[in-house]
Amino acid sequence: LKLQFLYLIGARALVSQPAMGKTVIADLPPMGAADLKEFEETVHPWGTQRAVRRKQLQVAGAGAAAGAVFGWVWPVMVRRNTKLVGYMMTGTFAIGGAVIGQAAGCQLFPSVTSNAQTTMMKRMWWAKKVSADWKYDLPADFAEKYPNVDVSKFQ
Repeated sequence: LKLQFLYLIGARALVSQPAMGKTVIADLPPMGAADLKEFEETVHPWGTQRAVRRKQLQVAGAGAAAGAVFGWVWPVMVRRNTKLVGYMMTGTFAIGGAVIGQAAGCQLFPSVTSNAQTTMMKRMWWAKKVSADWKYDLPADFAEKYPNVDVSKFQ
């Protein structure tokens, strides 16, 4: 069965064939680490963008961690304020570090494509890969179980 259209809604795939009048809605299994690695290696440029985005987020995370540490060290150890001031400054400096880290990550690792396109293409690739071995035939006892359904539409 050749798939003509493939629409993705979250983790669900809606496979439609207008010529045959068939529609399949399926819950897709989650992608594992090996699947994500295969996507990065085989689907260009979107796989490359996913790897780039991961590096950008690692830089942003490192900036947030550095900001959190600096938010404690500077007010408590350098300025000799109370621990309450340190607790209040840690979150503020962590957010600032994440923002600076995100900007630095985008400069160090420039994007290849948009992240929205990458997400859409990752879902399409995964739906096609998972649905490659699906069987679209109705079970033999379908007409007996559902007598009010017109089976001719599905065959």
